Amino acid sequence: MLFQLVKKDFLIVKKYVLIMFAVCIFFPLFLIWRSPEYAGILGFVLITIFSIFMLLQYVSLKETQYPKAYTLLCALPFSRKNIVLSKYIFCILIYFACCLIFCMETLLFPQLSSIGYEMPILLFLVVSLFLGIYLPVQYKLGYEKTKLFFVALIMSSPFVFAQSLKMKNSFIISAVQNINPVFLLSGSLIISILILIVSFVISVRIFIKTDLS
Repeated sequence: MLFQLVKKDFLIVKKYVLIMFAVCIFFPLFLIWRSPEYAGILGFVLITIFSIFMLLQYVSLKETQYPKAYTLLCALPFSRKNIVLSKYIFCILIYFACCLIFCMETLLFPQLSSIGYEMPILLFLVVSLFLGIYLPVQYKLGYEKTKLFFVALIMSSPFVFAQSLKMKNSFIISAVQNINPVFLLSGSLIISILILIVSFVISVRIFIKTDLS
């Protein structure tokens, strides 16, 4: 049943998956031309954040346009818990897809291979934090009331990140380099998982109390 719910979300965005796939491929190549020194880290961060949240926004938009969809799903043998869980899985699968695409690109373009293994882990933490806040708030307030704030936040955060990289002695790079790699790996993964679990529990409780009639 859970597989069908995740599949449903991907079917909703199927027209945009190819567009995001093209962006994931060509945007890092554009950065190699424009900013070769930051192409790896900037390309990976930007394509991942935009892919996850733009596709998630589109799914939320379509569900808002068809408000009876949740009612029909709950009338079928789909629990509200699984409906919520499918959203988290949907986003995590997009994250891993972006990692896979970027990893394949680094094999063809060595200029992109400068990010190391730390950045995917740290980015997963950032994505988990965004999702951990965004999804419960959206379930509570609805898509229309939250879309502008989170779109602005999502749109601005990569550029803030890009500017921080250009600073001398960037605090992001310095912080990563000064942390023990094992602690960085284990700590970030544990925190990410905890954030997602707590967020999921909150989202389920909110959605269970939501009147779908």
